[in-house]
Amino acid sequence: MAIRLLLATAVTAVATLTTAPAGAAPVAPPPGDTTVLLERFDALDLGPGRRWGSQTAAYTNCTDNPNSWKSDRLTPDALSTASGHLTVTATHRADGNWDTGLLTTGDSCDSGGTGFQVRTGDLVVVHVRLPAADTGAWPCLWTWRDGGDEVDLFEWYADHPDRIEFVNHVRSGSTVYSGPDIGPERWAYVAVRLGADNDTWYVGPSRDRLTPVWSDGTGVGPDFSAYLILNLSIGDGTFHAPPSRTDPVTMEVDLLSVDRPGRHP
Repeated sequence: MAIRLLLATAVTAVATLTTAPAGAAPVAPPPGDTTVLLERFDALDLGPGRRWGSQTAAYTNCTDNPNSWKSDRLTPDALSTASGHLTVTATHRADGNWDTGLLTTGDSCDSGGTGFQVRTGDLVVVHVRLPAADTGAWPCLWTWRDGGDEVDLFEWYADHPDRIEFVNHVRSGSTVYSGPDIGPERWAYVAVRLGADNDTWYVGPSRDRLTPVWSDGTGVGPDFSAYLILNLSIGDGTFHAPPSRTDPVTMEVDLLSVDRPGRHP
């Protein structure tokens, strides 16, 4: 999602389209895992001293990131939990950019966040309702710390609404996944087990029924740690089609969790 996305775009453009293996049995997180982050977004715990920040140093100017082909202008006003789960709403501006929202656990330009970082071995699970097709939407859940710790746990583009991308920028590897769970305005569970030598992605109908759909064979190394970032971007049209209209665009999330092997804090 940051500047190095140019490389990811080139790689995924030639990647083989991945689908769930025929007859693959859904699996649940191992019982030995400890849940170290569980966010259901019943309320918005946002701001200094709170769980989430609304800006990130991964963006060039903390609130906008034109060097990564985004029309974003970050504002906490784009974030709401009034419906009992997180809704991120991107709104068109008179200058052609879009007011939109981002949540991060750290590296947040003093906008908040506990500093929580995912580590090697963690299982990250998100339940997301993807935006409508042809909206220019570019939602993503990714990791970031200092520029060398980016894994795109998922990213989706509204001009290719039937597929979702998984990218490991740390040690390389990417694919484009297509399956019945993925589509505009559909709810999907996506999960990633971050491994030292192999990362495995899962898709499924619930947190307890996740089917492995792809492994990168490279992993993130034994000492990986990075902040989580969840955001709804609007692309500027450089690599994917820009919005075809100017009405608001929404993404919804009702679960983001991290399970860690053993009982480590």
